[in-house]
Amino acid sequence: MKNFTTRNDVWSLIPARSGSKTIKKKNLQKILNYSLVACAVKVSKKSKLISRTFVSTDSKKIKQEALKFGAEVPFFRSKKNSGDLSTNYDVVLEFLDKILQIQNALPKFIMYLLPTSPFRESKILDRAIIKFKKLKGYDSLTSVDKMNEPVHKKFFIKNNQLKPVFSNLSIDDANKPRQSFPSSYNFNGYLYIFKTKNILKKNLGTKCFPFIIPRTIDIDDQFDLSFARYAAKYLYKINNKKF
Repeated sequence: MKNFTTRNDVWSLIPARSGSKTIKKKNLQKILNYSLVACAVKVSKKSKLISRTFVSTDSKKIKQEALKFGAEVPFFRSKKNSGDLSTNYDVVLEFLDKILQIQNALPKFIMYLLPTSPFRESKILDRAIIKFKKLKGYDSLTSVDKMNEPVHKKFFIKNNQLKPVFSNLSIDDANKPRQSFPSSYNFNGYLYIFKTKNILKKNLGTKCFPFIIPRTIDIDDQFDLSFARYAAKYLYKINNKKF
């Protein structure tokens, strides 16, 4: 790997591959007038602390959409890292390796913004960046929201029988009031922040800071998409907010 300099910058990276099994062309699906990838680009560009906004994609149509709203798409993502089993880490590492082939400066931080979270606010992105820069000893930061029920009250089905997620609990134990258990939290896809040096060293570290935000819509299937469209149409317009 060639020599490079690191600036105290934050770049955003929006992963938007063409394939999706749950929703066809998911990243180009629209909420009101904007595709999911456009929503992610727009909020990133609105941030006061993100200096550059990139989209990682294997699709010409998604590239055109990203460029239309001001993102940078300097190259296409490889087929290897565009499949169902590709990880966030794989996508970010490939992006950094390729960007180093055309320039010799990298940011200190990468903010990773999945297009499936269309109701982001730039002020929350900026709050997360400020928080992470102040933290000592953390390798990464990710957004979470509080589950309406603790994970102790969830079940598997095995051999046509309900089995609590925690094997040391009986069904009666799992049906105790939720106040009996510690709070549980969901990864919600709203934002992640990684340290560039850790990605390049192929070591993400083990200490991740939980950045707690209110519950939000993360689009995984057609029901989520329909609900997001309903929320945008009725909640945003009724409150005279601009989406």
